[in-house]
Amino acid sequence: MKQDWDISAIKAPKYLPKKKLWEVYGILPKRGRNGKRERLRRKFDTKEEANAFRKDQQDEWRVYHLNTNVRPTHLSMLQESDALNAFNLLKAKFPTDFEGRKLVDAVKYYCDHFDPSFGSMTLDEAIVKYLKNPKLRRTSKDHQDKSKQKLKNFSDAFDVRNVSEYSVDEIEDYIYDENKEWVDKTRANHYAIIHAFFQFCEKKRWLIKNPVSYVDKPNPAMLEPVALSIPEVKKLLKVAGEVDNGSMLPYFVLAIFSAVRPSEILRLDWKKFVWDDKKPCFVIDGKGQRRRSVDMHPTCIKWLKPLSAKEGSVAPANAKKLFALVRAVAGYRLKITSLDPSMAEEWKRKLKDSDSEDRPVWIRDVMRHTGITYYLKINNDKNKTAMWAGNSPAIIDSNYRAVEGVTAGTCKQFWGILPKK
Repeated sequence: MKQDWDISAIKAPKYLPKKKLWEVYGILPKRGRNGKRERLRRKFDTKEEANAFRKDQQDEWRVYHLNTNVRPTHLSMLQESDALNAFNLLKAKFPTDFEGRKLVDAVKYYCDHFDPSFGSMTLDEAIVKYLKNPKLRRTSKDHQDKSKQKLKNFSDAFDVRNVSEYSVDEIEDYIYDENKEWVDKTRANHYAIIHAFFQFCEKKRWLIKNPVSYVDKPNPAMLEPVALSIPEVKKLLKVAGEVDNGSMLPYFVLAIFSAVRPSEILRLDWKKFVWDDKKPCFVIDGKGQRRRSVDMHPTCIKWLKPLSAKEGSVAPANAKKLFALVRAVAGYRLKITSLDPSMAEEWKRKLKDSDSEDRPVWIRDVMRHTGITYYLKINNDKNKTAMWAGNSPAIIDSNYRAVEGVTAGTCKQFWGILPKK
């Protein structure tokens, strides 16, 4: 529709072949009650009659327009449309006292509260500014270097985006990812640096709230080893054998009965296994680029050998996603948003309350702690257990001598958990 009316708004006659008539159509400079321009439409038997009618209408409405019966405005068509939409929003929000609201007040509030820099700072840009801020520069060089490295690691783990777009869930997953070979103190250090960085971003108004504040802070002093109960071990192995045709079963068997770290399992290849020896074993690239040979307990052998291959990765390519799915299907608490939708569809009945507080919380490294605890229980040798698990004797002695729920009776039950024939 034209903003400024002119005589061409009443169009030239158009011939309608089916009706054999001439039609004059036009948009008038007058508005109806709905605020829209009124329209003109008339049909004639001849073109001459149509042209004569059009000319009369143009003359009549030109006079109407020049007599200022049409309210003049300096608004463009886009501006007028924008203003009408704004009024409609006000009317929808305040239907009972819409007439008392002024559009200028709404615009003033927007101008007073809108920060043009909000949400426009990318993570990498913010990190550069954070590393140059005076408060950080007054700390030790060691702290500055650690902040730089840990923030770089954080940035490398995600795609490029604004700092305002990071969620609590993905930061929590980053801090507590079991596939990272971090001791508890390392997780706490990463948490502290990332929290300080996002706090800086909040003060700069690049985001509304610091998402790290909603992530539980790692507390190394309270993270003592916990062992799975016998029913929990059985349930996990059962579910691991059912989900994705059992592709994750070797992963859970090695984690539980050989105490292998998740990151070590992801690097493990079947060609590293030796089965034709008196003591079947496998070699893994351990923590800190140290290699170690792990003798398999007979229970582990009975589970794993039927599943083995000559070569190839022990864990499937999507092991991290499947690991989360197995835990959730087995009954542990997990936010449904943490699961791959395509994988979860088959198990939606068992996942409908996956984030319920009635479900037990999964404890990080609990499978490894279980394996180490029960291995120490059967041999009572901290040096042997330390070499087997890739830990120090001091850690074994201080952390795994007394774990709640682990007794001589449960030890026998644990190593007696065997696959069904």
